[in-house]
Amino acid sequence: MATLLKELFSQAFLQQLASLCQQHCPAFNQAEFQQQTQGPDWEQLELKARVRQISHSLHHSLNLAYPDAIAVLMPVSSHFSGVPAFVFSDYVEVYGLEDPEISFRALAHFTCFSTAEFAIRPFLQRYPEQTLAQMKTWAHSDNLHLRRLASEGTRPRLPWGMALKAYKKDPSPLLPILEQLKTDTEPYVQRSVANHLNDISKDHPELVVALAQRWFGQHSVTDWIIKHGLRGLLKQAHPGALALFGLQQLPLQVQLEMHNAKVSAQQPLHFRITLSGPAEPEARLRLEYKIGYRKKSGQLNYKVFQLSNKTWSGQNLSFERRQSFIDLTTRKHYPGQHHLQIMLNGHCYAESFFELI
Repeated sequence: MATLLKELFSQAFLQQLASLCQQHCPAFNQAEFQQQTQGPDWEQLELKARVRQISHSLHHSLNLAYPDAIAVLMPVSSHFSGVPAFVFSDYVEVYGLEDPEISFRALAHFTCFSTAEFAIRPFLQRYPEQTLAQMKTWAHSDNLHLRRLASEGTRPRLPWGMALKAYKKDPSPLLPILEQLKTDTEPYVQRSVANHLNDISKDHPELVVALAQRWFGQHSVTDWIIKHGLRGLLKQAHPGALALFGLQQLPLQVQLEMHNAKVSAQQPLHFRITLSGPAEPEARLRLEYKIGYRKKSGQLNYKVFQLSNKTWSGQNLSFERRQSFIDLTTRKHYPGQHHLQIMLNGHCYAESFFELI
């Protein structure tokens, strides 16, 4: 069974953290820290709540002014990485908002071992000009983690992070950061820039399409970023996004063969798709299927799944898929009629209904 992320904040982690803090701050009370952190509600706390509780306990047990506490936590943080290291950036988010200069230096250090994308966002809200200027500086850094932070930290709709309402309304101040990073050599940074574009496209699709049109064809890295960044618009069959990639309606026939009309958690949906047509013209294909999942209210909520991206060369193509209806943490399935659509270059070429029992 997979380990829950919150379980990474284990007894061993807390002991290591307390021991290291005491090495750099002899007055740090390890027993008090453990007792405060693992209070009666500890087992019920989820990931972010555990991170915040550790931040509060660190602050209480260090009992230092903020600059002095950061001087202790910076060397301590180098012993941790990934999710457990969230606590250091969270400490800055909670206790460093009144001291942005020290906080920026701390986050620049902490993000190299984990991430500071969540902690920087309150600073963007409190000190928008100062923080954005810092992000632009980081976008030019030789350090890939700082370049990635410049993009990821300013995403208007960052998952798990607070939304940046000002940038959702007007993302134009962010564009110089994306311009700087659009040919970055590191995939870690490239993915962030693409996800950033996808965020902006949800509120300003025409701006993102115009930007993509201007960037497209200049660099292979930029072309990958554009394709990944416009994925939401492509799934929505946005005309500008489809046209950018040469995805037009084609004189092809799409045959949908349903192997079962009733599905369940034990019996997945099983279907086969066959594409046929003339040898000419050679054309780009983006083949997807959409499932209209029945919600508790009875309405359908559509999710798009990609099948293939290739060039049509006149040869028939076949695809077979089995789609599970086992409940997920992100999706609960409700009985009733569901809808399947086969999408080719953003247009529906075949469809069928099936029942979840």
